[in-house]
Amino acid sequence: MTLRKSSFIKNYKRKAVSSNLNNLHDAIRYAFMLTDQYGITKIDRAISEASIKYNIDEDTLRSTINNEDFIIENLSLMKGNTK
Repeated sequence: MTLRKSSFIKNYKRKAVSSNLNNLHDAIRYAFMLTDQYGITKIDRAISEASIKYNIDEDTLRSTINNEDFIIENLSLMKGNTK
C-alpha cells in the first residue's frame, strides 16, 4: 500500500484539510511554480506541497488542475501571467 492511500493519511487529511477553497487559485499557481522549479517529473510532489501550504485537499487540487474547462479558463495563470 502506498503512503498516499494509507488510512492514517486519509484520516489526517479529514482533520487537517479545510473545505474552504478560497485559496484554490493560489495553490494552483504555487503548484505550477514548483513544477517549473522541480521539473515535470516531480508534479506529484509539487501538487502535494501546494495542497499542504494552502490547506486544500490534494485530490480536489489535482482534479481542478486536470479539469479541461479550468485549463481553458485559466491558461494565463498556468503560463505565469497575471491579469
